[in-house]
Amino acid sequence: MTHFSKYFQIAKVNEEQQTVWGYASTPTLDSDDEIVDLEAIRKALPEYLEWGNIREMHKNSAVGVAIEDGTHVDDKGLWLGARIVDPTAWLKVKEKVYKGFSIGGSIVKKVGKHIKELTLVEISLVDRPANPDAN
Repeated sequence: MTHFSKYFQIAKVNEEQQTVWGYASTPTLDSDDEIVDLEAIRKALPEYLEWGNIREMHKNSAVGVAIEDGTHVDDKGLWLGARIVDPTAWLKVKEKVYKGFSIGGSIVKKVGKHIKELTLVEISLVDRPANPDAN
């Protein structure tokens, strides 16, 4: 299996509830010259939500948890809500140090540039989203 990460912009912040919302994956050609297909994300999401871990910068330390109610795959991609409990990570969100999400995991099946199956291990807050949809 090949490990990967993909980046997306934070779209909405609720300071009172310490939540952030945005797309965590879309089927768009990214800076790694790969496309994560919607069906691959749709299939991987239930297992990810069993843990729902939110990390920062792909480190092995959780800073929050995915909000299961409202996190879903639509026609554009994986829409994610996250509650951030770590005070330092939350400050970085508020001060716009962290500007997006990045999915991380392992590629199970890839055809050409298309990731057809994956294991979604974690989603991180990151400082530099690279997906062209994150604008």
